[in-house]
Amino acid sequence: MQIKKAYQIEEIVDSVKKNNYSKILATNLKKIRLAHYNEYKKINGNIDNPYSVDNIASVLDISRRHYTRLENPNYITKNITMEKLIILAKIYEISLDTFFKDYK
Repeated sequence: MQIKKAYQIEEIVDSVKKNNYSKILATNLKKIRLAHYNEYKKINGNIDNPYSVDNIASVLDISRRHYTRLENPNYITKNITMEKLIILAKIYEISLDTFFKDYK
């Protein structure tokens, strides 16, 4: 194991801050949910879609308003627990790092 020097740690922190992972998370949450929503709708029609904002918010035990803020890249504060992100990753059958990939 290599121990990082203080200046290397500061560079890592600066790099993370510059990447704006909050916006990346919001964009990916919405993109991933909508892909599942549309696929489900294509197969099952207009019956109750488990990937609607209301249903996902309910599964996570948060309000619809809170969830829509999570998907909004312009809403700065993203309050979501690791447990809830893991639940979403399992629902969408993706790895956690997928939420934070910047697909420019």
